[in-house]
Amino acid sequence: MKFNSLKKKRRFIRLTASIAVCISLFLTGCGKSNEFDSYKANMNQFFENLRIYDSSINAIDPESDTATSDLLSLLDSMDQSFAQMASLEVPDGFPGVAQLAAEASEYMTEAVSYYHQAFEGEEYDAVLADVAKQNYDRANLRIQYIVSIFQGDIPEEIYTYDDDTADEEASDEQ
Repeated sequence: MKFNSLKKKRRFIRLTASIAVCISLFLTGCGKSNEFDSYKANMNQFFENLRIYDSSINAIDPESDTATSDLLSLLDSMDQSFAQMASLEVPDGFPGVAQLAAEASEYMTEAVSYYHQAFEGEEYDAVLADVAKQNYDRANLRIQYIVSIFQGDIPEEIYTYDDDTADEEASDEQ
């Protein structure tokens, strides 16, 4: 059984926990609307959940007979947290966050599915684990983009001029 991806998962979760602190600080200074306060509380809970997953994954003994099932169970829970985060109503002022959250959730679901396949087969499948890691990284990147948007920076990687043109044409047609 290989746990190289476990170290990468830990790094992702630590990075995500750091991002949570940034979001908390950013969201603390924003407006006081009920919608926004609710969103802020839910996002804070999402990042708190990620911190808990980090601690739990770090506590897994790779030599334990239950290490694989423990890891997969935590990943399943993480996937549920991503899905809940993606279902949140995003307040105005955060362009693209809803789509990024949905994509992050989709990539996390794919990652977890591939991790299950990689670890639950008769033998560990490194190729499937690599595909899982790629999806995991994509989910993480979307979370990083969301944090950037919360901080007032729209990442160049997600901004396309074609989208503006399409939006203008749709407005002109109405």
